[in-house]
Amino acid sequence: MGKILDKKDLKCFFEKLQKIGEVVAPVKNENISFKPVKKFSEVCFEGRSMFPIKKYFLPTKEAIAEIKNDAFVEKNDFKKRIIFGARLCDLNGLLVLDKLFLDPLYPDKIYAIRRENTILIGFACKEPLSDFCFCESMDLKDYYDLLITENNEKYYVSIGSKKGANLVTEYKDYDINLKKPVCKKKLKNKNIHDFFDEKFWEKDALKCVSCQRCTLLCPTCLCFDVADEMNIDLKLGTRNRSLDSCHSKDFTLVAGGHVFRDTKLKRYRHRVFHKIQYFKDKFEIPMCVGCGRCMEFCHSKIDFVDTINNLKK
Repeated sequence: MGKILDKKDLKCFFEKLQKIGEVVAPVKNENISFKPVKKFSEVCFEGRSMFPIKKYFLPTKEAIAEIKNDAFVEKNDFKKRIIFGARLCDLNGLLVLDKLFLDPLYPDKIYAIRRENTILIGFACKEPLSDFCFCESMDLKDYYDLLITENNEKYYVSIGSKKGANLVTEYKDYDINLKKPVCKKKLKNKNIHDFFDEKFWEKDALKCVSCQRCTLLCPTCLCFDVADEMNIDLKLGTRNRSLDSCHSKDFTLVAGGHVFRDTKLKRYRHRVFHKIQYFKDKFEIPMCVGCGRCMEFCHSKIDFVDTINNLKK
């Protein structure tokens, strides 16, 4: 069950959202990227953003607290925000982040406040937006407040939460099954436990230059480092959180100088196993959402999906 909007009503709906908070939507310049927008005409409804919406919940680098005279003052400058036009793969990326950062026992306060203050309004893909998309293979969930599907002269709005339902109470109901896009690219094997041997990953690892672009563009890579930066007087400073990458050699560096994953092969294999196998073993959903960015924008054009599909003992 959902609601129907005439195409002419979408602009009015967008303007309604602007009264609630900052609207962030895909904008096309050299590439498509999510940015705060003021005008409906700025929103790009075609194609997929190069960068995921992750940065609005887990920035590349941010000060999470100020240090003032030996005391920590936690960050609290949060505002209402609407993510408008995200694709289902990116929305499922937040489902993965939520599993970690909204853990009932150890929630991340900053992440939790951002999620609570954000409304997620997605746009359904009419067809795969890239030859590298394989989201159909990853069993994506209906994870959103609202999801808008274009169909001729109408927009069908699927409701995923009470927060979303409250935004569309005045529109007419619909109750039909909406088709999802069919991807040409498929991940045929999602159980790779038996392929840990290095020989299966050597070819890809030789191509990898450890640039870390894949982890930067991934909607679900969430590893970070925390470091304090102090002024010279040691009375003022900031505690900063910065995203880290498992492709960095220093990522598994421990006291005494030992590095647990000391080769590119070990680091590459770990990332693939984490995305496809390890996370699913623990949380029952894969960490990968099938967006294909890590392959499409890889300097070396490494295609781990093809690699997995061709694994043979």
